Amino acid sequence: MNCYQKLSRLMFLPFVLQLLLPSWSMRAQSAVVPLRLEDSLPDVVGENPLGSPTHLLTVTTGKIAVVVFSFTNSGGKDAELWNRELLRDFGSNRSVALSSVIMLESAPRFIRGFIVSGIRKDMPASLQSGAIVSYENEKLWKQRLAVTDDKHAYVLLLGRDSRIRWMNPGGFGDADYRKLATEIQKQIQSAAEHAEMR
Repeated sequence: MNCYQKLSRLMFLPFVLQLLLPSWSMRAQSAVVPLRLEDSLPDVVGENPLGSPTHLLTVTTGKIAVVVFSFTNSGGKDAELWNRELLRDFGSNRSVALSSVIMLESAPRFIRGFIVSGIRKDMPASLQSGAIVSYENEKLWKQRLAVTDDKHAYVLLLGRDSRIRWMNPGGFGDADYRKLATEIQKQIQSAAEHAEMR
């Protein structure tokens, strides 16, 4: 085999890899198992609406946490309903962290700044430091949360160990909010009893 044949084979290898890697990547992504109760929540990396880099686990670790995920404008409006009630009932409780994860990967780049500006304007200041705007892994998170309708928010309650204790089945509703509030109260009570035992 002369050097030209070796060189042509070497040049052909990257082309073959480019063809094969996307199919491997798609298989790996389709193997994502949706999150279930008692699963640990993976971290989300992004920035808060003020532009500071942040991690979800930085906000939630060691606290009872409610994480509200949204993927679209309609989902964001639903998230506002959840957050308004959560802030009213638990905003002053220091053992409860309230966090919103706003997925913007699918939003066109040229309007992302406008979206974040609107979030900054509309979101209560007390929620902004715990909010995360993410521009990556949107498809992965839709799989993890088993998203069937991105027009509503997906809400998770985490225990102090970052394990999922409650997940919402649909958009905001008074009955679902009462279920969440009851579960939060149970977590608060459990944490208080655990602290007394020490």
